[in-house]
Amino acid sequence: MTQTRSGKFQVAPGTFYVLRYQAFDAEDEVASEAEVIGAVFGTGQVLAEVETQLEGRFEGEQVEMRLSGAAAFGARQATSILEVDRTEFPPDVAAGDRFELENAAGDLLVAHVLEVADDFVVIDTNHPLAEQEVTVRGELLEVRPATSEELSAAELALEEDQAYLNAPPPDVGVGALLRPTHRG
Repeated sequence: MTQTRSGKFQVAPGTFYVLRYQAFDAEDEVASEAEVIGAVFGTGQVLAEVETQLEGRFEGEQVEMRLSGAAAFGARQATSILEVDRTEFPPDVAAGDRFELENAAGDLLVAHVLEVADDFVVIDTNHPLAEQEVTVRGELLEVRPATSEELSAAELALEEDQAYLNAPPPDVGVGALLRPTHRG
């Protein structure tokens, strides 16, 4: 781990960092609330492209990172556009509505209603920022050597993520999991 003469650590393997950030879409409109995250560098807790751009920076630095659509929220997936039985939705569902879906693993997906027909509703579960360039602005609030507990927890989380990614996709029962989040 590298330190400056002032005693501050650089973001590097083996460090724990705390980043306060906010994301902006391709039109520089606010795309997320300001958030604070803490992570062990290089353990998959944060997007790889974000860590690439944080590496070598010091506590207190202001950061601005531009992420390609592929590096941020990925490509739009045709398989994420679903046709669901109309009876699974409230009677007043309309194109433009948004609902939260919870999959079997407890992860939340936002479904955007694209079309409402007599027998079915077409929803898009792609991330709203899929394929868009995203700008992340923030400040490194803390950089220090990671504790053994933080390193162990990050390693365990990485193993769990790998197991989840290698498991067959969960069956999502739409009807009981719909929660409206936004109208039109």
